[in-house]
Amino acid sequence: MCRLIFIMVMASLLAACSGNSRNGGQASRDDVAPEGCLTRGIGEWEATWIRDVDTRQSPEIFADAPEGLIDSLGLSEGVPSSISVFLLRKGDTSMLFDAGLGGKESRMLPLLDSLGVRANDIKYLFLTHLHNDHIGGMLSGDTVVFPNAEVFVAKKEYDGWMNMPNDKKAKAETTLEAYADRLRLFEFGDTLPEGVVAIDASGHTPGHTVYKAGNLLVVGDLMHGVALQLGHPDICAAYDMDKPAAVESRVRILKLAGQEGLVMAGMHFPEPGFLSADGQ
Repeated sequence: MCRLIFIMVMASLLAACSGNSRNGGQASRDDVAPEGCLTRGIGEWEATWIRDVDTRQSPEIFADAPEGLIDSLGLSEGVPSSISVFLLRKGDTSMLFDAGLGGKESRMLPLLDSLGVRANDIKYLFLTHLHNDHIGGMLSGDTVVFPNAEVFVAKKEYDGWMNMPNDKKAKAETTLEAYADRLRLFEFGDTLPEGVVAIDASGHTPGHTVYKAGNLLVVGDLMHGVALQLGHPDICAAYDMDKPAAVESRVRILKLAGQEGLVMAGMHFPEPGFLSADGQ
């Protein structure tokens, strides 16, 4: 029975990924949004996908894939992907999930500006994890980019990185020290500002976090290649630090999304950045 439920969940999610999910049954404003953005109304929130950097994932990072699978899916030239962040707005509150790669390639700040949002308008910054392509945009040189934002990160994630060798933790340590007076550590299951709930999705990193805001799940790096991993959640990317835990988290979160009809927002999802479980 559990296997049947999982197959049904995957079928609904795959239908959503097949091109029928541009609007996901919700209001879309992609007709007026700048290129690289898509804004949707999801419950009480106005959620915007912002493509920080356009990219594809090399098939080589999915070494767990059975021989011939990637070719059979037409992904031998690369798996569609992105480096993205998500902006949620409600009334006067603007909050950002992750901060992108930063540097010359980053389009996060210009796209925020095109949406009428300045960096100092961000009230809350929720981090899914501490890889550089998720925190790189928090600093410009030594200068804090989001001067008014409270920064949220799982305590398990913070502790995990701070216990890594200096060469691995340097970027995360420097970045979080710059925000030390506004850094908020939380436990999984905590309800954070604006009713955002922190969900354990450990495996990709020590304390990788999925956030639930109403009917939206911000899933971070749950999947690096949706076209491959959605139907084969047992396949890991090379970046997953604990592969068995990453698979368990991926299966559990996908099941949650399917059973509750939640919209997923993924930092490496290709355009349009959102994936609906209802196939609409």
